[in-house]
Amino acid sequence: MNGLSDRATNYIRKVLIVATLGFLFSSVAATFTFAQEASDPWAGGAVDLPKKEQTPVYRKANPATVFSIRNNLAYDATGTMNLSVEFALGTHASVGGTFGLKPWDRFFPWEQSLVQKWRHLSLVPEFRYYLSQVSRGHFFGANLLWLHYNAGSIRFPFNLYPGVADQRVQGDFLGGGLFYGYAFPIGNHWRIEALLGASGGWYSDIVYECPSCGRVIGPRSGAALLPNVGVNIVYTINKKNE
Repeated sequence: MNGLSDRATNYIRKVLIVATLGFLFSSVAATFTFAQEASDPWAGGAVDLPKKEQTPVYRKANPATVFSIRNNLAYDATGTMNLSVEFALGTHASVGGTFGLKPWDRFFPWEQSLVQKWRHLSLVPEFRYYLSQVSRGHFFGANLLWLHYNAGSIRFPFNLYPGVADQRVQGDFLGGGLFYGYAFPIGNHWRIEALLGASGGWYSDIVYECPSCGRVIGPRSGAALLPNVGVNIVYTINKKNE
């Protein structure tokens, strides 16, 4: 019972650390964005713009961008339940985050081994910058990533991570990454997104002798690179009108 309590305490501590880092990450991004928008050379000048033109562009030309929720279909394909949120900061920038949970061992279209195991929990705060305006067109982003995983007997496509093919590993990955994407609106509230990127960081885990049981071989740690692929269906709520 004490072991379970200790693990729960450790998980809560890690979640709080990632949430704090995400808050700081978002705050810095928001401060930078507002500072950039406040540096308009026409602001405070002798010429006053009409009141109608003073309405923020992201609310006037793109009113349905204040708050969005999305689901990553590519992440669904791994059997992972996931949900993301996004908050617009202004014309071009937004902050948000993704929560992913896979509580069961199997759900892979490429393999159905009975001893297969892959469970994980992920938290990913992110910042985006859209070249045109929030929720439309090309965008670039940066994110932080915390991943707690328990995997064994998994043969990933393209022979990625061969170390978990015949052993089981359980531990954590902490890192950050960059990505590029494109958002295509298909209505006042809906849009489709495609994105591609990668996250690098540090993993620390325990290696076990076989996929579902076995003696402990020992701890390990090192650097790793994880792909970031997204095919997102997005719904925007809290629509604002002029």
